[in-house]
Amino acid sequence: MSDLARIETERDLADTAARRAAAEGLTITAYISLLLRRGFERAPGEDSILVYDHVGDGSAFHIHREDGEDDDNSSRRVALHDSLFGRRD
Repeated sequence: MSDLARIETERDLADTAARRAAAEGLTITAYISLLLRRGFERAPGEDSILVYDHVGDGSAFHIHREDGEDDDNSSRRVALHDSLFGRRD
């Protein structure tokens, strides 16, 4: 038995996933797996908010430290955000 499941979806959704996967340098399978994993990691009833913002060429972003956050946690969070939203040259 395979560890994979076949999922049927609308063509426009598949096309959007393909474009976003390519922009992230991922395969479609890896991109969709990432989205599903994020969904599974949310607690039941937890709200999820998608935020899109345009960052121009040469722009940088700064992740602010949360109140009471220690150095290790802050570093991990900054690294996570950089891997998700950082520039890929």
